[in-house]
Amino acid sequence: MPTIHGKSKIGEGTYIGENVIIGYPGKHESELLKEGKFDLLEGAVIGNNCILRDYGVIYSRAQLGDRIVTGHHYLVREGTVVGSSTLIGSGVVIEDDCSIGSNVKLQSNVYIPTNCIIEDNVFLGPNAVLTNDKRMARGEWNLEGVVIKRGARIGANSTILPGITIERDAVVGAGAVVTKDVAAYEIVFGVPAKSKGSIPEEDRLY
Repeated sequence: MPTIHGKSKIGEGTYIGENVIIGYPGKHESELLKEGKFDLLEGAVIGNNCILRDYGVIYSRAQLGDRIVTGHHYLVREGTVVGSSTLIGSGVVIEDDCSIGSNVKLQSNVYIPTNCIIEDNVFLGPNAVLTNDKRMARGEWNLEGVVIKRGARIGANSTILPGITIERDAVVGAGAVVTKDVAAYEIVFGVPAKSKGSIPEEDRLY
């Protein structure tokens, strides 16, 4: 059976699988977690007609839109908003305070850290990793999330470094390590990723 904490709201027609936890306490509710006061949690908001498969955790203050579909063993942290008709594949981790658009495809084992912004119709291939910490936890530092604009496509096993912006309809090839911003319609791949051309006008979504 799923576990639903606090004041979580579940939309009509939504399926929730076995061992799914909705409304798990985040950092802002750590005292309630320690005290076991789960009924006081703010909870999560889940839209209509979603399919949340087994073994997922959606934190309190997360918001999922309508028609979200997940795989298994996924995590969505507090303060994160996910738009409608987005796919969250198996093993996907979305950390806190992220913005994920509508019609986004997050394939298996994608990692999205705190403060990332992903706009509508973005594709992230399996094992794509976004990063946000230039100092890797050495001292005080603002976490600079990645921004991926609408329609961009990120290949499997690629890594995007902190603070990078990938503009609309750009393509990042599989296995790339992106160290610089990527322009609209640009195609990049390699380690480090370099420009290899641009999307033809007739194939541009935006």
